[in-house]
This record gives sequence, C-alpha cells and structure tokens, in this order.
Amino acid sequence: MALIEIVSLLWFSGYQDHSSIHEAGHLTEGMGVVLIGWGVVLEERHGVADLLGGAPRANPAYEAAIDSLCHQAGLSLLVLGLIAEIFVQCVEIPDHIINTDGIERVVLTGGDAFLALGLVTLVLLSGRLARFRRSGLEDSPVAIPEVRLH
Repeated sequence: MALIEIVSLLWFSGYQDHSSIHEAGHLTEGMGVVLIGWGVVLEERHGVADLLGGAPRANPAYEAAIDSLCHQAGLSLLVLGLIAEIFVQCVEIPDHIINTDGIERVVLTGGDAFLALGLVTLVLLSGRLARFRRSGLEDSPVAIPEVRLH
C-alpha cells in the first residue's frame, strides 16, 4: 500500500503539490527502514532463534537450508532498503552538492522501484519457504543444497 501511496503522491493526486515530494520521500525512507530491519532479522534468523530460546533442531540440514534462504533474502532486503534511502537522501541533500532540482519525482520513483524489489524479494522468500514445507524436506536426513535468491 505504501508503494501505491508513493506513486500517487509523486505522479497522480499529489502531482501539483510540491509538499507531496517531501511526503513521498518520508514514506520511502520509512519503508526503507522497515526493509532494513526485516533484512537484519532474516539475515540472522539462526542467531535470533537462539536468543529467543532456540528452536528445536530435529533436522539440522533442513534448518541450515532455511537459515541460508533467510540469510540471502535478508541481505537482499538490507541492500534494497539502503538504496531506497540513498535515493531519498539525494533529494534532501542541498542542490549545490547533488542537483536534483526538477527531477525529485524521478529520483524518488527510483527509490520506490527498490522498495518494489524488496516486496518481490519477500514474495519469493515466502514461496520458497512454503515449498520447503510442502516438499517434506523437514523429515529428510539428506542435506538440502543451498538455494540462491538471485
């Protein structure tokens, strides 16, 4: 919903209102922080589970495969969230340092695109985790090969 709101602020309902650029930047920055936070938690799934009392490790290979998926997705979310925030900062930095005068909407749309990639990353991760569960691999004693998100 935030992606739709940002696009609306930049190109539709907020197009004539210059304050909509500031609001869209604020939303992009906030969603970037959410992606970064989510990425940190996913990236360190194993450590977070141990911190919270640990999860049963009946099948270490299965858990390691899930940890690997979460680590990769988490790292992707960290990078995507940071890049989205960089786009916002490019607009907020004074124009004599980085001149974005007149192209603020385009730059913030670039940040919005990275948020959309974060959404795609989360959807792909959810699908991969669901396939792991349905495949019955949690009962298999055989090591699961590392799965890449890219």
